[in-house]
Amino acid sequence: DLGKLVGAEALIRWRTRDNKLIAPGDFIPLSEKTGLVTDLDMIVFEKVLAFLRTSLDAGVECVPISVNFSRLHFSNEKFLPTLLQKMEKYQVPAHLIELELTESAIFDNFSIIYDFTEKVREYGVAVAMDDFGSGYANLNAVLRIPFSAVKMDRSLLSGVSSDPQTATFYRSIVMILQHMGYKVIAEGAETEKEVKLLEKWGVDMIQGYYFSRPLCEEKLLEKIS
Repeated sequence: DLGKLVGAEALIRWRTRDNKLIAPGDFIPLSEKTGLVTDLDMIVFEKVLAFLRTSLDAGVECVPISVNFSRLHFSNEKFLPTLLQKMEKYQVPAHLIELELTESAIFDNFSIIYDFTEKVREYGVAVAMDDFGSGYANLNAVLRIPFSAVKMDRSLLSGVSSDPQTATFYRSIVMILQHMGYKVIAEGAETEKEVKLLEKWGVDMIQGYYFSRPLCEEKLLEKIS
């Protein structure tokens, strides 16, 4: 149903000492260069687990929450065991967690990502490909990895409501991915016209400012309670 909340994505912001918020685009690239991004990812993951555990204990019927992970994790053989240990610590059901991997992570480590995705799905944790179409995508390679969902990059949505050729391209990709068994999530929907088109094309889920801007934990809890 259009407008029904079926999931959420954990986003990170940096709050400075003078209470200003810094967008991830301004600090994530630096954290990747220094290697600190792996620590940041794990902090976000643990915060998500704690939020879910607290909500479940309060009797809230939670929706799955997606967490993004950098490609730098895949050089660490302890990555998957660490994820599973943290989930066990908080006793969070696997179906409430989705891991998001970017295109660049996938094509830098194809064989490692393939093995990781197969293993993690054995534990019931969904794995989605994020930012599909942002510049790295090789459709043939994508279709060889057992993702549960593919998230269409917001850049692909630009022009679909005004340019028939762009709209045809977007719709065709959606049809191919769904035919291959993937759920398709459209990112970046901001206008009613975009949402109506995406609904007409039968995408599985739509994400974007049209429905909600990023929320703090308290506001999200209000939405799902």
